[in-house]
Amino acid sequence: MNFMRLKIISLAVLLACTGSGCNAIDAIAPDNTKEYRKAETMPPLDIPPDLSTAQINDDVAGSNQKSIATYSEFEEAANNPLAAKYGVVAATKPSLSGEGVNRHLIVPATLEVTWQQLLGFWDQKGFEIKRKDLRIGLMDTNVGSDDYAYRVRVERGDISKQTRVYVSGAGTEVNVQKNEAMLRQIADFLGVLHQEEQEQIKQQQAGGLQQAAVVTTLINEANGQQALVVEQDFSDVWSRVGRVLDSKGFTVEDRDRSRGIYFVRYIDPKNAPKEEDGWLDTLAFWQDDVDQSPEDYYYIKLISDAENTKIVILDTEEVRTSSDTAKRLLALMQEQLSK
Repeated sequence: MNFMRLKIISLAVLLACTGSGCNAIDAIAPDNTKEYRKAETMPPLDIPPDLSTAQINDDVAGSNQKSIATYSEFEEAANNPLAAKYGVVAATKPSLSGEGVNRHLIVPATLEVTWQQLLGFWDQKGFEIKRKDLRIGLMDTNVGSDDYAYRVRVERGDISKQTRVYVSGAGTEVNVQKNEAMLRQIADFLGVLHQEEQEQIKQQQAGGLQQAAVVTTLINEANGQQALVVEQDFSDVWSRVGRVLDSKGFTVEDRDRSRGIYFVRYIDPKNAPKEEDGWLDTLAFWQDDVDQSPEDYYYIKLISDAENTKIVILDTEEVRTSSDTAKRLLALMQEQLSK
């Protein structure tokens, strides 16, 4: 009779959970079992004998198609063939998947980060860790208030920032209902952490945009020379100037942070060769010999001034110049650093 009563109570608890509260975590950690079950990995395409994979990669690299923005997206495209063919991508938030012994939680984080978060989960739940070994990805708890000991197994996912979490019994007793309930609690816990992390990233990005909109002032100095004053410290301005030079296609011949100097090649559009010039005239456009075209080379010098940074332009002799090209170069820097 006690056994039958226990089965009836367990069934009632499961029905109540299914009908109400357990669905509440789907928004945080959805169950994607059905979606993943539908997808299949197709075999790779055969490559014609006269075409090599290197040729294909070269063609793609040289095309004008939109490139993948980040390395993680590239890694995802390379390791998840379902993404391009079926739109089935790795979870962007914790999600439940699989059935039976393969029931697990997919976490969009590295194994090491997930491991630390799991330790925090057990501490919050009041469970003591009996044994743990990150090398093999196993973590056992002592028996808790529910008279049950849990074992958590973590594995690396299909991409670097993905971890699979499995929950089972740590002792001889196996209780599938308790394992599932605890896996869902872990999903809820990690889901909340994920939401908080995403919110922090948004706030940091918003703060970064506000910080980037710094005040810049172009000032006139002696002998017709100009300087750009940026209301930001040297370290930040040095990094931002480097990004501007890279993004605008400057050829940076040398850079020396200790001296605050970028040595660049800058072809002033006002002085660029015209289309009607002969091919001999256009040689100066690409020639990299400083001695033969010194007017194309400049030192961009950053000078720390308390909390501000001053930018000046030097010629190839490292002397301040008042040329029109130098002024246009400073104007370009002001435009980019003010964004």
